[in-house]
Amino acid sequence: MCGIFGVAGRSLSTEGLHRVFKALHHRGPDGQGSFVDGEGKVTLAHTRLAVIDLATGAQPLESEDQSLVLVANGEIYDFERIRDSLERRGHHFRTRSDSEVILHLYREHGLGLFEHLRGEFAFLLYDRSSELFIAARDRFGIKPLYLSRLKDGFVFGSEMKSIFASGLVQPKLNAAGFDPLGGQDPANVQFPFEGIQQVPPASYAMINLRTGDAKVHRYWSAKIPDRVADPIKDGPFGETYARSVLEQLEEAVRLRLRADVPVGLYLSGGIDSAFVAALMKRNLATRLHSFSIAFEGSGRNERAFARRAADVIGTDHHELVVGKAMLWDNLEECLWHSELPFASLAPVGKFLLSREARKYVTVVLTGEGADEVFLGYRRFFADAIRDTRKPGWSRVTRSLQSRRLKLGRFSKAIGKASLHLFARNQRRSIELARHEGSAGRDSERPLINVIQEARIAAMPLDILCFLGDREEMAHSLEARLPFLDHHLYELARDIPVDFKMRRGMEKAVLRRAAKGILPEDLRLRRKSGFMLTSEAVDLFGSDGEAKCRFEAYLTLEKFELAGIFSYRAYRFARILASLPPWRILGLKQLRRSANKAIMYMMQAHMLHDMFVEKPRWDVGDERSPQSECNAPTMPAVVAT
Repeated sequence: MCGIFGVAGRSLSTEGLHRVFKALHHRGPDGQGSFVDGEGKVTLAHTRLAVIDLATGAQPLESEDQSLVLVANGEIYDFERIRDSLERRGHHFRTRSDSEVILHLYREHGLGLFEHLRGEFAFLLYDRSSELFIAARDRFGIKPLYLSRLKDGFVFGSEMKSIFASGLVQPKLNAAGFDPLGGQDPANVQFPFEGIQQVPPASYAMINLRTGDAKVHRYWSAKIPDRVADPIKDGPFGETYARSVLEQLEEAVRLRLRADVPVGLYLSGGIDSAFVAALMKRNLATRLHSFSIAFEGSGRNERAFARRAADVIGTDHHELVVGKAMLWDNLEECLWHSELPFASLAPVGKFLLSREARKYVTVVLTGEGADEVFLGYRRFFADAIRDTRKPGWSRVTRSLQSRRLKLGRFSKAIGKASLHLFARNQRRSIELARHEGSAGRDSERPLINVIQEARIAAMPLDILCFLGDREEMAHSLEARLPFLDHHLYELARDIPVDFKMRRGMEKAVLRRAAKGILPEDLRLRRKSGFMLTSEAVDLFGSDGEAKCRFEAYLTLEKFELAGIFSYRAYRFARILASLPPWRILGLKQLRRSANKAIMYMMQAHMLHDMFVEKPRWDVGDERSPQSECNAPTMPAVVAT
């Protein structure tokens, strides 16, 4: 994995390029390179994390005739087979890297190259002879690629901070990007900064540098066939499906073991990561390092299950134990890398786990994606299946966002009240963003399919971002996700819903595929999400020290400087966050919601400090001053 950056349509100063390299250094500490075409007003930049072809894989890559220039982030799997096929057709390669096949596939197939790419990738390709600039992203959006439109061009980057560091775009907070009720419509994604968009997953943006025209094209669809929602009568379980799932998953795992550096695994003790671990073990000739995290004081600790999986599979297991104080200590640094706000401290846990894993390996495989592909959120998907099959149910008549947030019949009232969280001059724009994000929700298609597709589309904004790429790449660690291999997904989306959610058991076909590979206690264990393994934020209870520590971000001055949230709303949220944690009258839920709102406010002001007031690419990595009531840092405990 690496960091990529590009400008199309205008020039970039040398100082701006240096700031870009600084902003993306953590994504690629092993080297940096650039290409500048002054006449065409194109700049490409790359920071390299060396994983494959350590000797000759530096970028940018150019074709032999220098008409094509490429910078790429990610991995192209099965690239040796692709390379052999291209060489037989007369192509000559200059490196042994996986990324170079992109150049030759483009030469051979033009924009039909995507059907030949299997992997997690984002790339920028400059076709000098045709004066085309292409920015592309993998099918699920595993690798990030942001963009901003300029008056006379476009700027792209693996992270938003690289776009701002260039000096071509000035950072300014976007209120809709902090809206906890905001939509997650892929066509209307709101980020925390104005002017920031994304190249959507499974898409490429093509810019004609002669005319300035730009269009986004989708090259693949995750759409699920309607027929899979039809009920399946009782009878033999889908053994054929289970065998096919095992074959495709093992191939996806095997391909993701290809690296010239050590490869490890995140192991939680659930079926997803344990299944991947078992398949890694039987396809690896070297020692397998596994990594897990335990949250000190949490009643939902998975330590025993992770240890059990490590013992059964036979990994060299590393366990990171962290307390709440350590999570708070690293909140700002985690947010700097994620660039997106989050309501719990789970992303900070992933940030710390990635830092620990990087001491031993450069690549990790993970279990992310299994829940989205095989229906792993039991209550969420089971309710959607039930509603799909209600008599007379023919349309998706409930807002997907209301369903996601479990607002039920109170959704309109809660939505209206939540507008008052924001500064008065921001409320109209929030309303408009919500309306645009909920447009076109009604459908004649089965609700379960629409819900599953919406969850897959939302992954780049949470699980693949602040619980994925951004926290891993903060420490120059590459993650690979076999459950989001598109060959596996194309098989899985044709499997009937009743083979995925079977008699109340989530991911049933996946569990059947693991039969004989995992012991029964691991194979049949119910899901417990990573987001739930650290206790909820409680600023007026167990996290009182943190409230005191970060109070400097919640002053009237900070609210006025950022201009996003209402200080009056914050004062009211403080009252709600101080309510007794009783279940009666919904007080516990009110208290928790108020804490989440305060977390969003706090993080908005942190981002304003780091990106707008005192940009780190200008002043270094100094942290903002904090209150004098800081709690002492709690050291991590690492058990190996």
